[in-house]
Amino acid sequence: MLARARSDALIPGSVALPSPPRNGGCPSIDVLRAGAAGSILCAMPTPPQSVSSSFELRVQQSEQARVGLFIGVLLALAALIMLRRVTGGVVMHSPVYWWTLGLLGAGLLYESWMFFAAKRANIAGRLIEDFRWRFNAAFELGLAIGLLVILHLLSPQGPVTALSAPALLVLPLVVLLSVLRLRPAFTLWTGVLGAAAHAVLAGRTYIITDADPSTLPVLMSYAVLLALIGVAGALVAKRVRGYVEAAVREESERRRVQVLARNTLIFGLAKLAEYRDTDTGAHLERISVYCGLLAREMSRDYPFIDDDWTQTLRVASSMHDIGKVGIPDAVLCKPGRLTDEERGVIQRHPGLGHQVLAEILDRNGGDALLEMSDQIAACHHERWDGAGYPAKLAAEAIPLPARIVAVADVYDALTSARVYKAAMTHAQASKIISEGAGAQFDPSVVAAFLAASAAFDEARKTMADQPTDHQRG
Repeated sequence: MLARARSDALIPGSVALPSPPRNGGCPSIDVLRAGAAGSILCAMPTPPQSVSSSFELRVQQSEQARVGLFIGVLLALAALIMLRRVTGGVVMHSPVYWWTLGLLGAGLLYESWMFFAAKRANIAGRLIEDFRWRFNAAFELGLAIGLLVILHLLSPQGPVTALSAPALLVLPLVVLLSVLRLRPAFTLWTGVLGAAAHAVLAGRTYIITDADPSTLPVLMSYAVLLALIGVAGALVAKRVRGYVEAAVREESERRRVQVLARNTLIFGLAKLAEYRDTDTGAHLERISVYCGLLAREMSRDYPFIDDDWTQTLRVASSMHDIGKVGIPDAVLCKPGRLTDEERGVIQRHPGLGHQVLAEILDRNGGDALLEMSDQIAACHHERWDGAGYPAKLAAEAIPLPARIVAVADVYDALTSARVYKAAMTHAQASKIISEGAGAQFDPSVVAAFLAASAAFDEARKTMADQPTDHQRG
């Protein structure tokens, strides 16, 4: 917030605001009560909670585990075939051997690619396109049917080889593994289509061989059994899916309550610091909105700026002046111009804020919100040209969140009315911020500000408030 630290503590070359008159003082308890009961939570950003996306990530994790198991099955089949070759069970140059190994090799390559793609996506917390999993289901079923067709057409033992153990177990195994997809329809169709393929092979075997007519019902019974396995697997997948979905929903709700409680506490503490500094009631809310607008524009050039990062920034921005709780009232609420010594005291607030938040991080471990809050509290008075305070950081040595808050904070100070000054127009404030690019502000943040100029003006009009006798900048 640009209150006392903005008017008297701004360093040479930065935006200067008129000094307040020698009247006013710290707000009374009535002002605190009135403001705290206002719009703290109304404009407070909370991270989006998507049960659907969290559940889909769980499904994808299950898919990754299933693909890993399927790779194991393919390796076991390849090892079995090669073992039979070594022991003389398969002729070395038999087409069955080479076609089967070739098909298994293609399956291993594709499944390995899917496994690592799913692993990378799960680590990054993103979803693979659904059509890839649909293709994967079709590929695995086609692979199993392809193995049976090769045995049926090329095996020296005749077409019945594809309908006897161990080949008979390939399709049921694929159906059972599909349960881990947690997609009942996939499991059902895998069983039904696998049963249809088995029935076709059984019918062809009966037609082209001199088999006893009584063998046909036996061969067809395997197809019926496979279809029943598909139905049972689909029911199991549906039940497991329901359990997982309920667990995700419960976890999401628990996380939502925890995040809301944490953010409410953080925002409340920031609001108390704001009232000690006698700023206008909607300052933190406006800063939050302005930071969101800037982040949205900058996301085009900074790929890591996504919705979660933006929401974290919006909450963390409320902590930018939390260090002012450690500034004595005699200095913070002084109605007149500050002395050089008092200005030095005011300039301690970024360091105080950093100290408080760093101690919390040291005690409780890493947290994206607290880490960003720490960066903002410590560095939002640094300047792009290195002439800021407290550490005189320059350019990209200043954390990006702090560079964004610096622009949002100054804009709000310039366009907010005080008892001793009128609010600047949007055009006047925009001109000052534009002129500060490369000196006080990060040029890329200023460019984002200018690109979002109309949105800033609209937000300013919507969230404007009027100063009271207790409110000073």
